[in-house]
Amino acid sequence: MMNGYEFLKYKPETCKQFSCKGITFVYDDGLQAVKRVDIFTHYNIIAFIVNGEKIIHCPGKSWLLTAGNCYFFKKGAYNQALYLHEGWRSMNIYIPDAYLRELIGDYLRCGKVQTMGGHAIDQVIQLDINEISGGGQELMFSAFSGKPIPAEDVLEQQFRQLIFSIFGNRKNQQLVSYLKKLAEQHKTSLFEVMEANYMYNLSLTEYARIANRSLATFKREFRRLFYTTPAKWLMDRRLDFAQLMLDTTGKNIGQIMSESGFENSSHFSRVFKEKFGASPLNYRKEKTH
Repeated sequence: MMNGYEFLKYKPETCKQFSCKGITFVYDDGLQAVKRVDIFTHYNIIAFIVNGEKIIHCPGKSWLLTAGNCYFFKKGAYNQALYLHEGWRSMNIYIPDAYLRELIGDYLRCGKVQTMGGHAIDQVIQLDINEISGGGQELMFSAFSGKPIPAEDVLEQQFRQLIFSIFGNRKNQQLVSYLKKLAEQHKTSLFEVMEANYMYNLSLTEYARIANRSLATFKREFRRLFYTTPAKWLMDRRLDFAQLMLDTTGKNIGQIMSESGFENSSHFSRVFKEKFGASPLNYRKEKTH
């Protein structure tokens, strides 16, 4: 699966970009060449949409990204479908977990903040941009105008002012709640990474990168947490998800196979039958009779 951050970061000739204190700012001027693509990132993203539309798919939910809006993407994998004829443009800010923890810590120390509790946080969060944060957004956009890029300290200060204005908007408390939880964890939850991304064809190295761990540490902590190997856990979790979709949706077998993380139909049918006693097709027929 393609790492969206590295695709842009290590091809600087393809788009305008610059870095500041570990944050990477990218102006995406329609780089996606195919309509649909599976992609992952080990950085969190704040994206300001300038032009065009794009649909982000995660199992069970989709988001339509539209011009003039801003979105926060949790690190992880997703499928994106682009309306190629409309011309896509966006400013994407790639932010590592460590910097987000620092940001939310500094913000929370500024005063009492109400956060939302007890709610699952979506993979994509649409953010509300008010007049204050809109001004900060335009300031960040101006760095791509061809003029000399401001000094790193100035850029960071502009960025922090923009982010704090987003945090201070009461309509964005879902994001503040998520980041507060992130800061309290001190390191990325391996359980949450796996539950959010098990249905994607990521390598173990890629899962480890999303979890901010070396491959060796990832494998060691995984066995301690799940009492099995990553390969066995992923197979069982994907099969359980496929069974759930067969029971609760009208999607065809090919769609269910793909959305469960399987790429080969004969392999999917064989392993499903080994676990549930019938092929996916026969399983569905038996359930409907």
